[in-house]
Amino acid sequence: MTLPRFFSTFALTFLLAGVFSGCVTRAELPPAIAAPKEADAPPPAQFVPVPVKPKQHPQLDTEKADRELREIVAAQNTIFAEAEAAGASFDRDSFRSKLQQLTHRYDQLLRLNPNYVPGCVAYGLLLDKIGMSREGAAFMYKANELDDKIPVVKNQLGNFCAEEGRPLEAYIFYNAAIALNAQEPLYYYQLGTLLAEARDIFLKEQPEMWSRSTIDRSMQAAFLQATELAPGDWRYAYRYGLSFYDLQTGEWEAALQFWEVFETKLKPGIEQQVCRIHQAKVLGQLRRLKDAQTKLDTVTANELLTQKMSAVLEIDALRKKGVADQSEPAKEEPKKDEVQTDASANAKE
Repeated sequence: MTLPRFFSTFALTFLLAGVFSGCVTRAELPPAIAAPKEADAPPPAQFVPVPVKPKQHPQLDTEKADRELREIVAAQNTIFAEAEAAGASFDRDSFRSKLQQLTHRYDQLLRLNPNYVPGCVAYGLLLDKIGMSREGAAFMYKANELDDKIPVVKNQLGNFCAEEGRPLEAYIFYNAAIALNAQEPLYYYQLGTLLAEARDIFLKEQPEMWSRSTIDRSMQAAFLQATELAPGDWRYAYRYGLSFYDLQTGEWEAALQFWEVFETKLKPGIEQQVCRIHQAKVLGQLRRLKDAQTKLDTVTANELLTQKMSAVLEIDALRKKGVADQSEPAKEEPKKDEVQTDASANAKE
């Protein structure tokens, strides 16, 4: 399975902040995201991130290495920023040459400082970003061996295991990342995505621990937690909205309420019209076919024509099945003579 990578453009300076700071706060796993348990029994030990004392390694004088790494990361950020700004004039050969120079600097840094954790993390992130995920994971595993309390490392190893088709291992790493930094929304997003995409594997491999309802509950709780931790990032909220389609038992009233509220937080135009398409799809599930069509009539953006037509076909399919329309009755406008009568009565008073 492959996880979405729309977060891969995060600057490495942000991802490395916890590494350079030298202090990581361990927090308990939030109850909503904790591994589900049958009949309130404790979950199997392998699904609980257990604190492990880091292995002892010789103390390193890292002042020179830190300075070199900061220079490498600064050069790296510049290279990627220039490549993104180049647009149509992007020079692939020049970009590849600059990346080779970067990897040479990383190799040299780690040759001189083989147990330098920040260097392993930074190099691993770069290699993963340029499509060398196996090579990047090797550095992440080494960093994890040297220091097992870095949430970014746990998250990256979770990504690698998920992409390699090992979701049970990925689950452990994502929960470990959350335990180390419970305020990072990305980790909850990754966990929710894993549970949604590898649902069948969890049910097959761990039937004594997982049921469809526990997976659905944990998956949606993870997306909701990500949304609440980053209320200003619409991407997390959007994925939470999509999670209603992943549930075995439809919670369509809650879904409709979410999409209606979410629409008010977005810019007029395409963004809000996307929400109306989802409102129409949910209204279809609620058998409110006329209301669904009314919503779709407000979608006018050409960019959304394909999505709109897909929703129209869903509504038409329900009609062909003979589904009875349960749309809310339209509020009747008062007749003209009734309005005049009421006005006259008020005037007399």
